[in-house]
Amino acid sequence: YPVLFDFPLLRELRVRVTTSDGLKFDLGMLSGLPLLKDLKLLGSDRLVGNIRGLRVLKHTLEKVEINFCHQIEGNLMDLADFPRLKKLNLEYTSVTGDVRDIGKDDFPALESLSLPESVRGGMYYEFHSITEVPSFMQAIHLLLQRTPTLFQEDLLQRAFYWFPSEDSPDWYWYEYDNTNGYPEPPFSLQIIQAGSRRGWSWCSDDDHWCEINWLDPGQSKESSGYEYTEELRRIDRNVGFYRGYSQPPTLAEYNRLCEEYRR
Repeated sequence: YPVLFDFPLLRELRVRVTTSDGLKFDLGMLSGLPLLKDLKLLGSDRLVGNIRGLRVLKHTLEKVEINFCHQIEGNLMDLADFPRLKKLNLEYTSVTGDVRDIGKDDFPALESLSLPESVRGGMYYEFHSITEVPSFMQAIHLLLQRTPTLFQEDLLQRAFYWFPSEDSPDWYWYEYDNTNGYPEPPFSLQIIQAGSRRGWSWCSDDDHWCEINWLDPGQSKESSGYEYTEELRRIDRNVGFYRGYSQPPTLAEYNRLCEEYRR
């Protein structure tokens, strides 16, 4: 129904489509809304298109939220030069891309960013090798240096729920023995903030941490106060079972640690 989108003065559009609705919505229809600033689409597979179609609104769009629309495709970087875009939420779409491709001049006005797992570095992204992780963490660190509030705090702390794929050569199954109480393998990730310092580490779901991989230099003497010192002590208390490991141990190493833990 293209005629429904012929409103040249419209500045805000919110559409929710369910599977039972007769409406089929294509992003290409938005060309009839040249002054649109705020776009929110929530729905189903009846919402289709490529986000590149939003380029007709490059100079007006400030907020784009497209959620639960698995037929929406395209590349994240197709919106990188939108000068007014402040909020971009593409969760549960099929948009692709790589957060490491975002440069210092891309998304110049962006204040909030949420990405789907189909983007490398998006929420719930699965790594094919643990050796990939440092480059993604560095990319997130650079984005946070530019805009400290870019990501939701809960997602940031849990490192967007990233984890190694079960097809990864680094992944292994393990026998969780509640009788012996062995810690689980550290296949989860977290981002750590201690004072002005930021780092990340692998951790287990039962809260056993690997060593912290710091992303910036040590705290300056002027800002190394009581709170910073206490935070470092708290971090150190969580690095016990996996002390000396900055990444998940191999299966052989994990079994050895469990044997030593039993003694």
